Amino acid sequence: MILPVVIAVLAFVIGPTYNVATLSLTKIVMGQERGFGTFSNFTSLTADPVFWLVMKNTAIWILGGTCLCVLVGLGVGTFLAVDSKLTGALRALILLPWVLPDVVTAMAWKWMLHGQVGIIGQTLESTGMTEGTISFLGDPNLVMWALVVVLIWRKMPLVALILCAAIRSVPDDQIEAARMDGASPLERFRFVIIPNIAFSLTAVTVISMIWITAEFALPWIMTGGGPANASQIMSTYIYQQSFEFFNWGVASAMSVINLVMLASIVALYLYINRRSWASEGSE
Repeated sequence: MILPVVIAVLAFVIGPTYNVATLSLTKIVMGQERGFGTFSNFTSLTADPVFWLVMKNTAIWILGGTCLCVLVGLGVGTFLAVDSKLTGALRALILLPWVLPDVVTAMAWKWMLHGQVGIIGQTLESTGMTEGTISFLGDPNLVMWALVVVLIWRKMPLVALILCAAIRSVPDDQIEAARMDGASPLERFRFVIIPNIAFSLTAVTVISMIWITAEFALPWIMTGGGPANASQIMSTYIYQQSFEFFNWGVASAMSVINLVMLASIVALYLYINRRSWASEGSE
């Protein structure tokens, strides 16, 4: 009964992954394959200064985006877990940023962050917080963090709802017992709620990391990798090398590096968490 699913996985996941891996080891000149088993694609990447900038931007994008998305989602989820008319309405409305199409989100934020006509820059200037309008997407020092903020706005709602459901499922008797023992709200959150939602927290962290790594439309539509490659990340640089410069071998090599990097981060995160769960279980 699971054979169709197995065939689909082999056809649509393992097959293309194998093709990309073999292509990364193939030297391609003028669109023609000129030899297999060479590491020339990886060697050319190490000599490319833009690649190291892309790696730096990707680290900010994945690590910064994931950590902030989960932390903000945890805070919002904790607030939504409280029963009230306000939180009840917010639980229904909070998914709006997540369900909007990527193109709509990217174009709306691109306009709001525009250096001349953007409403965010004009608001900051009119309130006296800045001396003039700020080009968030045109400043190489700000563009990556501006994209991370938009990413959090986009991805955080689902994380918040998942963690809200996990927090609401924590047994009331444990929280009440901690309260009777004199634990403060912060201590109840740290020693009662967090251990109970550890699996959900791990799951949303890993899922968010995978989502953010695969995200392409948002940064590409908003900046196209600019200015001067200051917002170029792995997904956009792979697209540019493949479909604009037609460097298929180099793009495949970057795809392999991207896959290994993501798998290593996820494996390390799961290993650390499983060791902590094992120590808690033995206690």
